[in-house]
Amino acid sequence: AILHAMFAQVFAQALALAAAGYLPPDARIAASRPCSALPRAGAIFASETREAGGQGPGAFLQRGLPKNQQPVREVQNLRREFLFDWPMDDGYTDKLKGLYGATMLVVSLPIAFDTYRVLPAQLPELLAAAHTGTAAFMVVAVLRLRLGWGFVQKRLKERVSYYEQNQRGFLAKKDDEAVLRDRLIEKSEVAPALRRIDRSLLPLLASLLVSTAALEISDVPVLRTLSGDSATRYTSQLRGDDEFAAAEQAKARQRMGGGAGEQENVKPLYCDSRYYKILAGGNSQGGVGCN
Repeated sequence: AILHAMFAQVFAQALALAAAGYLPPDARIAASRPCSALPRAGAIFASETREAGGQGPGAFLQRGLPKNQQPVREVQNLRREFLFDWPMDDGYTDKLKGLYGATMLVVSLPIAFDTYRVLPAQLPELLAAAHTGTAAFMVVAVLRLRLGWGFVQKRLKERVSYYEQNQRGFLAKKDDEAVLRDRLIEKSEVAPALRRIDRSLLPLLASLLVSTAALEISDVPVLRTLSGDSATRYTSQLRGDDEFAAAEQAKARQRMGGGAGEQENVKPLYCDSRYYKILAGGNSQGGVGCN
């Protein structure tokens, strides 16, 4: 028991000496005061209270790198950018749903309705076209998140950091403390955010492919702009194939809607121009569908 008490006393003195030797002067003075005499203050982040040399702001940052190019600072700056703080918590999916709904109602549906006006017959195509536009926008937005968070993850994992100074590029090797700190930040903050982003990106890509394929196989006529060789082939086929021209005219009538009597009086726009009727050819140069 006596040896145990002596060992405990020596161990306590050694700890006190070690603390006195390694703590900065201000901390030694504070440690000598009773707890009740210390002023109350909010939490102070280590990166804001000490410098890279050991005293002052930034002691826990990587040595040799400018403050604005520190991997830790890059993570902080990324979180301040618009949308980039969304993957930091479990509400990320709900925020994406809200963005999808707003884009669908305000932008995609009005644009799709300009093409698919015959309702309710073209309602499936209207929704598919609106979803295609919205999903394409969402994929771009989520890919932007993926690239940003992927970049900071790469910076945190690197053992040698690249930085620029005085219009030149340099490399700075991380010390063991910086490697452990960056690895902890990457595992606790960056990796979970990237997992949420990846889980949202795959369904968006799949739905975009499905809706695009559905529109391609749909038999609903859609006004498409042709140019180059495609326009030349289309015009030649209209001139030489009366059945194809009649089918195209029927599609145009279906797209315009209206009753049967109204559709019988529908004619191509070029029928009002003698020049374009001759250019279109067919039906004895009177223009296909103009008789």
